[in-house]
Amino acid sequence: MPFNWKERRALRDIEEHLAAEDPALAGLLRATGTARPGWLVRRIRRWIVTAVVTLVVLGMILDIGGLVVGGFLMLSTLPVLFAMMSHRCR
Repeated sequence: MPFNWKERRALRDIEEHLAAEDPALAGLLRATGTARPGWLVRRIRRWIVTAVVTLVVLGMILDIGGLVVGGFLMLSTLPVLFAMMSHRCR
């Protein structure tokens, strides 16, 4: 569950206080923190979702079942791809 702005501000204040109190510990925690998926992962996700939607819509408009099936097959692989990308970023 994501934090609201008050909780984020409180955590940031705690982090700044601890960093001022013990800079060595702050540097160690910063170096070993959990990584979030970067801009490249978000960009890849956006391209995959765009390709899936394009395939499904074109398949429906042009009445080509292969495109629709291909789009749904790509759609079914998205959770696995996202899990792999997020695991790789850790």
